[in-house]
Amino acid sequence: MNVLIVGARGAGKTTLIRRVLESLGRPVSGFETEKEGDQVHIYDAVAEHVPTEENLVGLCGETRGFPVKEGFDRYAPRILAPVKAGSVMIMDELGYLESSSELFCRAVLERLGGRGPVITAVKDRDTAFLSSVRSHPGCRCFFITEENRDALYEEVLDFVKKQFQTTVRSWGGLDGEKH
Repeated sequence: MNVLIVGARGAGKTTLIRRVLESLGRPVSGFETEKEGDQVHIYDAVAEHVPTEENLVGLCGETRGFPVKEGFDRYAPRILAPVKAGSVMIMDELGYLESSSELFCRAVLERLGGRGPVITAVKDRDTAFLSSVRSHPGCRCFFITEENRDALYEEVLDFVKKQFQTTVRSWGGLDGEKH
């Protein structure tokens, strides 16, 4: 079962994920999105964050963001790339911009239905895509607020550790993708 950290902007979703990853000490794959000025870029989680036209996925206006569908389309196949057993995949973060790319949305939902663990930051917005993520049967939602974010850390960490124990048993070890 995968973990969804659901909350508003500034609630601490990314900080919570980073704390959990640091405590786990496992290899990490996946992606991070980052707003830089009036642009949003997507990066491999363990790569240097260098903004380019290739990884541009959004433009920010004064009151809302505008998706760059082609950027999400280009990144979608990477979500489904094999990951090393024993690693944690992160998707930080899923919001409303992603809805512009059917390829990206399908890739996210397919990954959430596969082997985990995946830890995902999800905005608490109501879109069809985000609703399908939050209601995905392969996921458990943890709702974060400024008030509960410190207490939530232990609960999420314990849950992810248990998922590793279950996953390791079903894989038969930690030495490869499939057994």
